[in-house]
Amino acid sequence: MPSWSGIIRRSPSLALFVAVLFSSGTALADNPPLTGSNYAIDVYQGPVLAPVRVSGLAGAYAPIAEGVEGISVNTAAPAVRPLYSSQHVDYDLSLAFTFPSSVRNTDFDNNGSVGFARDDFIFTQLGGLIQWGPWGFGGVASLQTYTLGQDANGQLLQLNTSRFQIQLARALFDGEWVVGIGLRAVSLDIQVAGDEGNSLASMSGLNAEAGALWTPVDLPLRAALTLRAPVHGGLTPNGPATADEAGNVRVAGLYLPSSIRLPWELEAGLAWQFGSRPLQMPWGPDRAERYRALPRSKLLLTGSVLISGAASNAIGFDAFLSQKLERSGRHISVSPRVGAEVEPIEDRLQLRAGSYLEPSRFDTTGPRLHGTASAEVRLFRWSVFGLMSPDTSWRISGFADVARLYFGWGFGVGTWH
Repeated sequence: MPSWSGIIRRSPSLALFVAVLFSSGTALADNPPLTGSNYAIDVYQGPVLAPVRVSGLAGAYAPIAEGVEGISVNTAAPAVRPLYSSQHVDYDLSLAFTFPSSVRNTDFDNNGSVGFARDDFIFTQLGGLIQWGPWGFGGVASLQTYTLGQDANGQLLQLNTSRFQIQLARALFDGEWVVGIGLRAVSLDIQVAGDEGNSLASMSGLNAEAGALWTPVDLPLRAALTLRAPVHGGLTPNGPATADEAGNVRVAGLYLPSSIRLPWELEAGLAWQFGSRPLQMPWGPDRAERYRALPRSKLLLTGSVLISGAASNAIGFDAFLSQKLERSGRHISVSPRVGAEVEPIEDRLQLRAGSYLEPSRFDTTGPRLHGTASAEVRLFRWSVFGLMSPDTSWRISGFADVARLYFGWGFGVGTWH
């Protein structure tokens, strides 16, 4: 019987597969340890971490840009009116979570290393918007929390990283164009767990963003373009976390970075809807009645491309937590995304599917292809003890995101439209 080593020697492709398989778990360990604070963290997010509809469409949501979910992908989103919006003053709220079990024991950063330096972390996204006639104002916050361990005094430390976006947008030319401007910020803070006022070190920065959406009333088409400027934040040591003569800062055994960098981003996309249901509808006093009379049948196809800039002298977030010198963001990253949405059972079930290419920010690994799917089911009518309209219908939804060495999932509840 031939040995495994003989089979591998006679099969170059199998040999390559085995090499990748075993090297993926040691890629990060092969990098030298950090010896100081002369580096930046590349705050780049590869996998799509978003509410159910955005995740089900593989992140190709920039040309749709409806609701709070659109704020993260298109600066024009706060003033985009979905078909069901008929009030002069309207609003939207959103809250989404990704739990630790959905990303544990995977290569989350796509750096070739299985596992994550800290498994006990949570991703949270919350936001809201208000619309007043053609104007819209909104914001969203994406939060991540990690437990670092105990310092020399036995205090449990935690690391909080946050991204914020705040936007002002306006619809023009009877709603066929929507434009927006805003600010996006990134921050990192190390503090004693349970004591928000006891910060040991922090860094933050902000910069501008702008976007536009074309929504021609006579066509089932939307086109989007948005640009986000790079964000850079320097380190501010607090309390006992002070820099030494060489400028190095160390907390809980970790050399802190001198800065964090959120790369510039350019995102463009197109959406086209087939079927008898329109993609947009002109504003008017009878909008609510016209919406209820609309047919439900549709096939929505959407696609976008996200281009992210490079980050100089930076390492990945996993490398920071592991204290390894693994360079990240040396080159520009390109992530194409496509998705489809259909309603096979009218007024009862919506299905979504999509795919996106996640580029690697590291020289040791290549891009990986994701497949996504989601479902949304209408359940029942409930006015929440008279607080909402008697016609309010509720739904439950869920999504899955699968790729090489990655699995993400989520669920949500909300109103059906």
